[in-house]
Amino acid sequence: MKINHFFLFLLVIVVSILLAYPVGVTYVKLFNIVSIGFSSFIVSRFWSDFFDGVIPSYIFVLPLIFVSIGGEKKYWWIGILLIPAALFELYFDAGYIYFPIALGLLGWVLGLGVRKLILKKP
Repeated sequence: MKINHFFLFLLVIVVSILLAYPVGVTYVKLFNIVSIGFSSFIVSRFWSDFFDGVIPSYIFVLPLIFVSIGGEKKYWWIGILLIPAALFELYFDAGYIYFPIALGLLGWVLGLGVRKLILKKP
């Protein structure tokens, strides 16, 4: 199954944006933290939660999609595309770095499960 990695990356971006708000709300409630730098005086609570969830949802969705339907160099692409997100997380939220790592591992495991289901012959 030959799939262009550019279209997979676009799919990752779209799904990450769709999941950003629920992940941001969960992230803030789970750790009982204030937003990464957005004040309620500047933006509404919705946008604050949305921005808090963009990077964690990207870290979850990227391995999920690339492992499940990626091509030959899927792990290379995952590594390259996670570098900016990892640097962002290390710079802004190094105290909770285990949460994005757990999300990435969860996405990878779920991607392996989806891949096995796709390749399973009835």
